[in-house]
Amino acid sequence: MSGDAPMRIDLSRVAIIARKEFADHLTDRTFLLVLALFGILTVLALHDGLASYASSLQWYALQLEAMKAAVPPSIPPNSPYIPSTMYILLAPRENFLLFGPVLAIAVGFDLISGERTTRSLRMLLVRPVFRDEVITGKAVGGAAVLALASAVPFILALGAMLVAGFTVTPYAAVMVVLFWGATVLYLLAYFAVAVAFSGFAEDGGRALAWAMAVFILFSTAVPTAAGYAAGLAAGPLPEPLPEDALPEGMQSYLEEQSRYYGTYNGVRNAVLALSPNSNYEGMYETVVEVLVDYHGEDAVTHAPGELLDRLWQNVVALVAFPAIFLAVAYVRFMRIDLR
Repeated sequence: MSGDAPMRIDLSRVAIIARKEFADHLTDRTFLLVLALFGILTVLALHDGLASYASSLQWYALQLEAMKAAVPPSIPPNSPYIPSTMYILLAPRENFLLFGPVLAIAVGFDLISGERTTRSLRMLLVRPVFRDEVITGKAVGGAAVLALASAVPFILALGAMLVAGFTVTPYAAVMVVLFWGATVLYLLAYFAVAVAFSGFAEDGGRALAWAMAVFILFSTAVPTAAGYAAGLAAGPLPEPLPEDALPEGMQSYLEEQSRYYGTYNGVRNAVLALSPNSNYEGMYETVVEVLVDYHGEDAVTHAPGELLDRLWQNVVALVAFPAIFLAVAYVRFMRIDLR
């Protein structure tokens, strides 16, 4: 029978299933409701981002005026920087971090269990289509609708910048596109979790509950466990020395302190690598740290290389996480009993 064993995938049939899945989600009331709420939160975030940027720009202008009015004119060691528009362009990040998984789970929790409940899978598999084509097409369709939904807030951010009269450089636009790609990977992580549980759960309600439990686990429990494990591995923090300590003692103290923080940060980062939330948040912090601290030509010539060097571990983790859960969902779907 067509649904009993995997055969060579026909990409045309996969595309048909993916288009149907894509269209079904765009007309699903639950998905549209979550997306609408997400859009409202994005508009509010952009409003706050623009207001904050305008305030920072005003403060920067006041600092420059104070420097020019000084007699004699002087440049302080910590001269003010021009506020970065990246804070506005990446304003949707906070909403994605907190509510993006809800959107992703809403797309994936019913992917298999819903079809089983309505018995439409049995109807589908009696047609000339194979199980691997079905699960691949449904996963591609779900991923496509998440990519579209996640692009809308960043497009709104770029539009808000242009409407407000700010200049969006090609470099900034490229960085927004790259961060949108990271956002898609983050959403795919919880989409894959929902799809996996959708294959094991008897109905969509249970799949939704398990997927939300995993989201809570990786967003709250894992960061807490990371700090606890790091503290156990590093041991007690070295006691500070008195001000009149000898140079030899101070050198020993600094070495112990360096070892402590090296162990603490190493263990903490290793545990946090398990959490899609921590990886996504870490990518944002790195992007802001690198891009906002550079100005003019330095931002173009140095930032990309430093970003790639500092973000590759987060990217690998965000790719591996959904890959594992999608593989579990694939194997489960191939062995599922549809009788």
